[in-house]
Amino acid sequence: MKTILSLLIFFAIVACSKTTPIPKKDRYPSLYADKKYLETIDFKGKEIVSVYKNNQFYYIRTDGKMMPTLTFDNGADSFSDGLARTKINGKIGFFNRNLEIVLKPIYDFAFPFHNGVAEICTGCKEKRDGDHTMLDGGEWKKIDRDGLVIE
Repeated sequence: MKTILSLLIFFAIVACSKTTPIPKKDRYPSLYADKKYLETIDFKGKEIVSVYKNNQFYYIRTDGKMMPTLTFDNGADSFSDGLARTKINGKIGFFNRNLEIVLKPIYDFAFPFHNGVAEICTGCKEKRDGDHTMLDGGEWKKIDRDGLVIE
């Protein structure tokens, strides 16, 4: 009985903890380019390159696996600390150079990782001001590469 009670207390503490890690499992279907499209891409000896297809930037591997990426300065979001950002169903997440999601897209906005830390926002909304878009409201926090809130 003591063991069961101890386990229940442990799981309650973990469930209520502010530093509970975000599950890393990629539950999003992988996208693959068709063979004809893949043959048109010049990889220039690289394993992955960015492409613009259907009004969206993607990173694509030589085997055709694709990952949508944010647009930054009219190009694909750059990898920073080995991760780049993706936007799926209106939420921002992070993926690695193998095009695997490592932090699920659950954020309303996220800045790139720098020295193992990224600033994320939940509840913020995009607000247009002429040609520019700003973020309004929300709660800002910093996370580590495991998705743990550190500040």
